[in-house]
Amino acid sequence: MTTAEQYRTASTTLYDQALVELDAGDTRQASEKLWGAAAQALKSLAERRGWPHGSHAHFYRIMSSIEGEINDPTVRQHFASANELHINFYEHWLDEDQIRRRAFDVESFIAQLANL
Repeated sequence: MTTAEQYRTASTTLYDQALVELDAGDTRQASEKLWGAAAQALKSLAERRGWPHGSHAHFYRIMSSIEGEINDPTVRQHFASANELHINFYEHWLDEDQIRRRAFDVESFIAQLANL
């Protein structure tokens, strides 16, 4: 299994675990796992393309490249939702319904990156 595939598998696993955490009422853990799923999907794409992906700054550069490549503003919106979930792990300001809506964005984001 290549590193890109490992990141993709980790993304799927984290997404699935996030839904379990959310159903159990642990919104903080669900939030962080959803962020992790998005981050691992970004790392998978970056690995396939030979791009650096070791920091949040790299993630934003990757997003800039993706936005220049595809003409779909939802990719940025979905990434922003994932980032809000990451912040929510620390701040705990999103309610369960808001997290569930952002989980859908993360699922869409993962699919968008897989298709590139």
